[in-house]
Amino acid sequence: MKKNILFVCLLLSFSATQAQLLWKVSGNGLKHPSYLFGTHHLIPIQFLDSVPGLYKAFNASNVVVGEMLTSNVDATAKIQQAAMMPDHIKMRDLLSEKEYELVDKELKSTLKIGLKEFSMMNPTLINTLYEMEIYKKLTGFTEDVQTDSYFQLVAAEQDKKVIGLETVEQQISILFGNTSLQRQAEVLVETIKQKDSALVELVQMNKLYKAGKIDELVQLSKGKNKKSDMTLEEYAKLVDNRNTDWLTKLPPLFQESSCFVAVGALHLGGQNGLVKLLQKKGYKVTAVTD
Repeated sequence: MKKNILFVCLLLSFSATQAQLLWKVSGNGLKHPSYLFGTHHLIPIQFLDSVPGLYKAFNASNVVVGEMLTSNVDATAKIQQAAMMPDHIKMRDLLSEKEYELVDKELKSTLKIGLKEFSMMNPTLINTLYEMEIYKKLTGFTEDVQTDSYFQLVAAEQDKKVIGLETVEQQISILFGNTSLQRQAEVLVETIKQKDSALVELVQMNKLYKAGKIDELVQLSKGKNKKSDMTLEEYAKLVDNRNTDWLTKLPPLFQESSCFVAVGALHLGGQNGLVKLLQKKGYKVTAVTD
């Protein structure tokens, strides 16, 4: 569960100002400031109204930067195709009979369809759909537009330039190529076995995010050595390596224009987060408080 939670959870550095999702990037020869904002998939759009200075920063920026262009129709089709299982592999090949029965029963109970209907889907996609559904049922969450997409949609309406830091192929590799199918199936089984505790963690993560207790989110997201927790290698692929790559792309964009960068806040915190990495490069990265 932890691995998939991390696609939607948020992290900020302990050494940074608490309750901080929005940062201003200046100095180091920049003629105009840019901004970093940490997004969260399981937070209503209305939450953005409570973030000090957010809309002001967005309106002051000429370019909106995201992890990927969410409006790319071709990208959506490619991701959907990548989410399909290879023709020669079936879920029964990845699960024991007992595990298959457990997963099938829980999916039927929660999503009203079982593994037979899901037979063509990648275990990671099944897991994500399952987690979203149990979270929605518990909290009443109904948001259709995620914050990542929201900023890009508004940017398009305002004729702002929108840039993606990654290609669709890179996103596919991150979403479905980070681990083996066997490992993905293992995480799916563990998620279902630990459903109650996983739900508690999801709700707690969102509470911590809303309260701005980001350092506690870091600790909660690190895992407790369960089978579903990310390995160090998986974490590096999902977070650290991407941050390093983005650090080669963001400075030229900052030099050219004022940018509003909206990426999962997981990428902002820690010693390998964008805030620290940009500071090490000589930029002044400060919390926006009003």
